Amino acid sequence: MSVILGISLRSLTDLDTKGILVRAPKRNLYLTKPSMDAYLGRLRQTAAGRSEEVRNPLADERLANEKLVRQMNELKLAQIKGENLTLDEVSESWTAFAAQVKSAVLTIPGKARTSIPHLTNHDGETLKKMCRDVLNDLANEVEAGVIGGNKNDVKPK
Repeated sequence: MSVILGISLRSLTDLDTKGILVRAPKRNLYLTKPSMDAYLGRLRQTAAGRSEEVRNPLADERLANEKLVRQMNELKLAQIKGENLTLDEVSESWTAFAAQVKSAVLTIPGKARTSIPHLTNHDGETLKKMCRDVLNDLANEVEAGVIGGNKNDVKPK
């Protein structure tokens, strides 16, 4: 069989071990037609890149590395184009927004007292306390993570 296939005895033994060659009832003999079909089928799969044994772990690692490098380059390009924001830029914007929300919420009790003159001092203090409680609750949620998200997903540089 090794002469017909043009391979060494060692390669023939390897093919037999992998179950590619079809053994005949007699010892050390193979069925020619089924063995040839199986061997040629394996060669076709290898040539098409579908064979599992062709897969090289080093090649897979190299592909994964190239993918990561490509993704990093895409992120850098998006940063240069201004399509992405840094964590510092986002943090600065949200800090300014939070300060505006805080000042707007803290003006509610004063505006309520001018708009509704019959509110008592106790009502005004209750409104102040409610506004502070709302702001404190929001601050606690932000400290625990992103509101509605997972703080483990946010990774500062």
